[in-house]
Amino acid sequence: MSSYNIVFLPLNKKVKVKSGISLLEAASQAGIIINSVCGGDGICGRCKMIVKRGKVNSRTSALLTREEIRNGVVLACAAYVESDVVVEIPGETLAEEKIVVDQDAQRFRALRSGITQRQFAKSPLVFKIFLKLDRPTLENNLADSQRIQRMIEKRAGISAIQTGLKILQQLPVVLRKNDFAVTAVVGRRRDIAELIDIEGGDTADRNYAAVVDVGTTTVVVHLIDVVKMTTIDAQACFNSQVVYGREVTSRIIAGEKKGAAVLQEKIIADINQLISALVLRNEISLKDITFVVCAGNAIMTHFLLGLPADNIRRNPYIAASIEPSPFRAAEVGIKINPR
Repeated sequence: MSSYNIVFLPLNKKVKVKSGISLLEAASQAGIIINSVCGGDGICGRCKMIVKRGKVNSRTSALLTREEIRNGVVLACAAYVESDVVVEIPGETLAEEKIVVDQDAQRFRALRSGITQRQFAKSPLVFKIFLKLDRPTLENNLADSQRIQRMIEKRAGISAIQTGLKILQQLPVVLRKNDFAVTAVVGRRRDIAELIDIEGGDTADRNYAAVVDVGTTTVVVHLIDVVKMTTIDAQACFNSQVVYGREVTSRIIAGEKKGAAVLQEKIIADINQLISALVLRNEISLKDITFVVCAGNAIMTHFLLGLPADNIRRNPYIAASIEPSPFRAAEVGIKINPR
């Protein structure tokens, strides 16, 4: 399949897309939010663009006047790329909520302002413990995994802990390379704990979490220092799912037509972009982010997890899940610590 270059004026944003993609989807891939409310169904008429150069296959629409058609105006959701294209986006076509993102970002950075503080027990989903283990001897010849699990259980007051095969494979080398001084990264899975990573030396002070507000319009990520239990930064962006409609019903219908994965890909890309920006700005590593907590309404949660949401809009309005168990971020494509 051929690929073509699209230039969006006056933003001067460029993107390379496959043949046959709509200008609306191309704009989304370029990170441009378009003032579309119908989710690409061609019925709102708000995604008008002007084709300045190149060829698109555009469906006729009663929402365009003859003069607009003569001047190269198309509906972005109904115009499909067939060559390199230069298009102009009128001011009224660009989404007007840019200020909302800026306000959200500032509001969520100032968490202390006007908020009554409550005290909660410190119990993060993932925590780190620095361990200085005794070296094995003939008299003390416990297996490496037993040695570290017993120490974690004793130090953290945990009654049972499991370890995955990947960590078992790494454990002997990491222990001996660091003279049995290592940091255990321990995750909580309901009633059982899991050794999800093992790091050489003392890295217990480098433990961060990403807390995500998955909103219909905007997505906000807070970067949390888990050791100090403080919010150190926040970043916000538009929810890119807006290309499929501003309200959730349009997005559910889009998911029925295109599959749940297309909606999941949009929101996961937003989250990864925000986390990457926070990591770079605060000079930490993605590996140092050991867990993510996401909050959103039931439908946004379904989109996030790639769950079919169509039953929510039909009698008797049943969700696939309203309280999923903890699972690995990698399973949905969120890029933090691989484990």
